[in-house]
Amino acid sequence: MTRHALAAPRCACLVLFTAAGFAYSLVMLISVTLVVPFPAAVAGQQRLVAFARRLARGWTGIDVPDVPRTPPPLPQRRADGWYAHGVTLYRSPRTARWMSAIDHYGNDPAAAVEWRWLTLAPFTCAVPVLLPPALIAAGLLALRAGPWGWLAAGGAVTAALLVAPTSLRWYGRSTRLLLQERARPARTGWISRAWTATWRLGGLAGLHLAGLGVALLTVVTTVVSWGGLLLAVTTLTRPVTEMYRRQAHRWTGVALPSPYRPLPPPPVPDEDGTYRIGRTLYTEPDMAVSLQRHRRVSHDPATWRDQLWAWGAPVWAPLTLLPALLIGAGFFGLVWQPITWAPWAVPIGLFTGHWITPFYLWHALVHGGVVPAGIPGWTSVPAGLLLTLLGLALAAPLTRARIWWDALLLRPTTATVLAQQVARLNAGRDALADRVEELDSSRELLAGRVEQLSTRRADTADAAAAELRRIERDLHDGAQARLVAVGLGLGAVARLMETDPVRARQLLTQAQETSATALAELRDLVRGIHPPVLAERGLTDAVRAIALDTPLPVTVETDLSGRLDPAVESAVYFAVCETLANAARIAGTVTLTMRHHDGLLRMVVTDDGPGGADPSAGTGLRGIMRRLGAFDGTLTLHSPKGGPTVVIMEVPCALSSPKTSTS
Repeated sequence: MTRHALAAPRCACLVLFTAAGFAYSLVMLISVTLVVPFPAAVAGQQRLVAFARRLARGWTGIDVPDVPRTPPPLPQRRADGWYAHGVTLYRSPRTARWMSAIDHYGNDPAAAVEWRWLTLAPFTCAVPVLLPPALIAAGLLALRAGPWGWLAAGGAVTAALLVAPTSLRWYGRSTRLLLQERARPARTGWISRAWTATWRLGGLAGLHLAGLGVALLTVVTTVVSWGGLLLAVTTLTRPVTEMYRRQAHRWTGVALPSPYRPLPPPPVPDEDGTYRIGRTLYTEPDMAVSLQRHRRVSHDPATWRDQLWAWGAPVWAPLTLLPALLIGAGFFGLVWQPITWAPWAVPIGLFTGHWITPFYLWHALVHGGVVPAGIPGWTSVPAGLLLTLLGLALAAPLTRARIWWDALLLRPTTATVLAQQVARLNAGRDALADRVEELDSSRELLAGRVEQLSTRRADTADAAAAELRRIERDLHDGAQARLVAVGLGLGAVARLMETDPVRARQLLTQAQETSATALAELRDLVRGIHPPVLAERGLTDAVRAIALDTPLPVTVETDLSGRLDPAVESAVYFAVCETLANAARIAGTVTLTMRHHDGLLRMVVTDDGPGGADPSAGTGLRGIMRRLGAFDGTLTLHSPKGGPTVVIMEVPCALSSPKTSTS
């Protein structure tokens, strides 16, 4: 019983709420026409519909899902301090944010769905919930009917309480149906296309009137300020016209490309720090940029074509709004007049539904909206239907006429199109020239790299051949000769064993010493090819071992956390050995630092010698360069007269595994 008792007053509240929503839908129409308050009006519409969803959930028990929406994008600050929206730049982010909000809400399907609910709710959702309050009102009126009035009033109130929950459920279902975003059909009927064209024409008329307002503001401020505020006003003309172009293209499908010349790059300061614009010098860059852009805008023919287009609004705006006005008048004739079927309730003037001739219109205006005698009230229905059909029929031809006028003045001229094409061709030519220059630079770098690699390959081959010749020479002159001597000595021992044992024993001792010497030379030779300590302990311990064998104090600092490639380790080891050997001949102390960072091994050898080292003097530095060059390594020498000498060796490489020793 409580549910039925609460449902009736809730129905009355929902009727009042839908009426307020319909009034706000008229406010939305006005905001679309005025353009400026449109974002704020959409925000209020969102809050109003969100409250309607909460009422539907709480009072009717019907879940009305929310329509997903995204906030308008925020403008981003450019490198030059300006804010861009489309192809137009703004000094303040507020204007760019406002323009972005208009475009966003104008394309938001959720806003259209919510406005549809505000407009249609009084004629769909509010009709079921109007029944319980109407029954209660009828019961209160029946109390005056005499003794049977109490019985009729009780029956009416009981019926209202019984049907109130059902009316609430119908309200919730119809609200959910209207607030659901449905996919548009692929093919729409004539009425749907005409209705869409009608409200789009109203939006274009509002934007055209906004352009006229900016044009009037330009004239007024120019006259009042003697041209002082012309710079600030002319920057408002293009944004409004550009917004009209985008909306016209989105609603009609006819492209209206931007006809404006590209904005110039920011001025470059002269040697004295001033900025030259024409024959005037400016010290502030912001003023120079603003005046430079203003000169470009004011000398652009498209700017004055925009002004001419804006001054056509007094003619084209009423023509564009004519279908909406006819449909509005027909709506009052079809709906409002039959509901309020009384002469005192007929709206004044245009909305009577009886202004079939100028006489009736004049009579309605003079007599306060009273219908002339002899004209029945039912004539408002066919008159409203006729006006509605006439408005729908005029939507398509007026749209074509509107687009013809817009294309005549807002499209780029043939000269502008040719100039834009020439500018694009010049930009493409410059980009192609830059690309060709980059390719030439890359080709030169590649040729230099090939030459460098060829030189390094030749040096590496020469170094390998020299190393092989050294090994061959050491084997031939050292170990090979001693092994031959051992063989000859053993042959002599074999001959003297019977005849001269003492001499044979001496020769055998000699052969043992010679073989030991040959073995030592072979070990030295093998150590020169690839030292065992390098293979077993790694580069760090091998460098420390060679430092201990160097006949002067050597300080070694290294933090290698892994092993290098064996070939790189060998090359680096022998480069360090050669550097330490060079320093040992002329210096007293040596410092060796070895670091690996970001894929680069860096070795710095510093000695306190007299300096003056020269790679061309045969000090072994060229051999080190060849060794490191095989792995894209470099050697940098800094050896002024008087010292110290600093040798920096760098080799790009990677650490493969953790080191095995820290001794």
